[in-house]
Amino acid sequence: MKIYQTFTSQTVLHLNILRKVITLALGLAVILVITNSSLANQRETNRLMFQAAKLSQDGKNEEALKILLEIIRKEPKNFYAYNNVAMVYSEMQEYDKALEAYERSLSINPTFPMALNNIGYLHMTMGHHDKAESFFKKALTFFKTFHLASTNLGELYLKQKRYSEAMKYLRKSLADMPTLSRPHKLIGEIHRAQGRNEEAKKEFNLFRQLSKKSK
Repeated sequence: MKIYQTFTSQTVLHLNILRKVITLALGLAVILVITNSSLANQRETNRLMFQAAKLSQDGKNEEALKILLEIIRKEPKNFYAYNNVAMVYSEMQEYDKALEAYERSLSINPTFPMALNNIGYLHMTMGHHDKAESFFKKALTFFKTFHLASTNLGELYLKQKRYSEAMKYLRKSLADMPTLSRPHKLIGEIHRAQGRNEEAKKEFNLFRQLSKKSK
């Protein structure tokens, strides 16, 4: 899971929110002044989020963490920031702190699909398969076409040798996002585990081709 991509997607979500705020504020002069100040703060938060993402991508997790914790100090209800703090802790393999931060994010926004997916992935990493499955399914409840959650759920079922269920969710992730490469690799592993070597080879080739295009 690339932390940079996730941070970037969250920045896009912030920008969509900002567009809605601007639309609602049109024609309301007094509110517009207040909103402009709020928007300026939000843009600065987005800039800092992006900076933290780049630092983490470069392996400078301590520096990234300082920025994110400062955002939380100023914005204690920022569930995006708690999610990103958890991601950095995961990169640092401080899993207890990561779980605590994900849980804090979800306590603020229980329907936040990214945090539900991410905490599920962390539980899967830690071998807590039942919890991982529960969180992935919750993420898909609130965001039915969330390809990351579908892919992760497929990977979880593959680990458990629940091949038909794994294939179902991996195919779903490709239906929702056809340019994904990782599901092809996992589907290839399913075919190989079940002795379908030619089908496996095709999926592994697709995985390599799509991986090159995404670089």
